[in-house]
Amino acid sequence: MIEFNRRVEDIPVYPAADSYGYDGELVKLASNETPWEPLGAVQEAAAQAITTLNRYPDPDKSLMRRRIAERCDIAPGRVTVGNGSCEILLAAAEAMLEPGAEIVYAWPSFSMYPHLAAMSGARGVRVPLDGEGRHDLEAMAAEVNHATRIVLICNPNNPTATAVSIDAIDAFLAELPRHVAVILDEAYVEFSLAQDPDESLDLLRRHSNLVVLRTFSKIYGLCGLRAGYALGSEQFRLAVDRVRQPFSVNAPAQAAA
Repeated sequence: MIEFNRRVEDIPVYPAADSYGYDGELVKLASNETPWEPLGAVQEAAAQAITTLNRYPDPDKSLMRRRIAERCDIAPGRVTVGNGSCEILLAAAEAMLEPGAEIVYAWPSFSMYPHLAAMSGARGVRVPLDGEGRHDLEAMAAEVNHATRIVLICNPNNPTATAVSIDAIDAFLAELPRHVAVILDEAYVEFSLAQDPDESLDLLRRHSNLVVLRTFSKIYGLCGLRAGYALGSEQFRLAVDRVRQPFSVNAPAQAAA
């Protein structure tokens, strides 16, 4: 019998509709997909890219990174692009976590977070949400120690839709040691009424250990193409690029994004 890494047993398989054995009509709500098709210009860009499918996509994602950099007023070298924001999370875990290291995150939150610890052999530290279903940043800060490599903040939080203020996150970052990467997962930030989507970008100028993670899957409706990005240090981008295959974002996804 083939032997697998023991840690694989701790990782649940992402459930698909077929696994439930239900053959009736289903309305899928759990993935938070937009019901509207992408904008016409986006579809045209993706369609044009299909004509070059005989060529490998740009491994550096240069144009996509430049456009994101212009939109976010940041240097292109600080933009990391991935096959959805999940790929960036997985690569960050591969680059930073190992047995004996720790990753801190609130719970319940995005279901991918426990996978990062399980895959790397690191210890996942779950911190319960507060009484209002928000991240308890004080309790999370108390769990940070010399072994902590990553702290995850999902804001707004998935699945509770609650958010903590940018001022609170700023104060939280000021408390933490600089060796700890704080990944601010903003997959749903464009839906939030609590803050301007660009508000968190100001934090990047003050905190070198901050990574702002975003996706084109939700409000932009491109989940079928898989495209996401992170804003952080150039060192973060280079580390992520070292641990993943170079052609991870296909040409239609780069063009559409």
